[in-house]
Amino acid sequence: MSLVDARVRVHHPCPYCDISVEFPRTLLLLWCDNRRDVFLLSAPDEPERRRVVSALRDSFHARPLVVEGRDALVTIPDFEWADPPSVTGLARKAGVWVLHPVVYFDGTETYRFLAPRRSELNRLIGRTRRLGEVEVLSVSDRSGLGAVRDAPVASVHFFEGLTDRQARSLVAAFEGGLFDVPARTRWEEVARRQGLSRSTFGEHLRKGQLRLLANSVASLKARLETDGTPTVLPATVPAPGVSRAPLRGIRTP
Repeated sequence: MSLVDARVRVHHPCPYCDISVEFPRTLLLLWCDNRRDVFLLSAPDEPERRRVVSALRDSFHARPLVVEGRDALVTIPDFEWADPPSVTGLARKAGVWVLHPVVYFDGTETYRFLAPRRSELNRLIGRTRRLGEVEVLSVSDRSGLGAVRDAPVASVHFFEGLTDRQARSLVAAFEGGLFDVPARTRWEEVARRQGLSRSTFGEHLRKGQLRLLANSVASLKARLETDGTPTVLPATVPAPGVSRAPLRGIRTP
């Protein structure tokens, strides 16, 4: 079985993308369970988090589920709009699946699409171009679902099994210029600043590197399967004078 796996970034006028434009430095991860949308948001600081949550509440009747520092989990019940068309709706009509989460950041939304053939993906991209700017980040042919499973993230958390000593050694080596080409310092100097012998520091560093590589090897292998190069497609703007229907679910003055 062959599938087409693509990541596509979109900037177009829509209620959720407009929130990202208003708060470009806040990361928003969106999941949908067909009854409600759930956002996990991560703001640069707590004041910004409060402003984002307030904007979601005012615009979409969002309800915070968990608030923790600069992060929050909020739910938006029964929210939908007829116009402008949603990218998810276009994908459904084109026979393309959206794999969640959808990522909103810096005024854009990034999707991971899974299509049975490139013709369906091309059809979706063509329709999405009519909404705004489209950037194709990657397109890969997958031989089966195993490759799809391994592509989104590492099979375990990236830091799984990494000890504090290994993490400190990695940071010290990076900040000390040990990984620069050529290196800006010597192993002995970085080890001494950490209060370790050269051999002990080297052991922590190698084990840390091995752990990070083991945790990310599935994603690295999937990256090697990516073909094609990122392509920026020009936006197709609506004709002047075209009115948009009101969005259902948004409070109006």
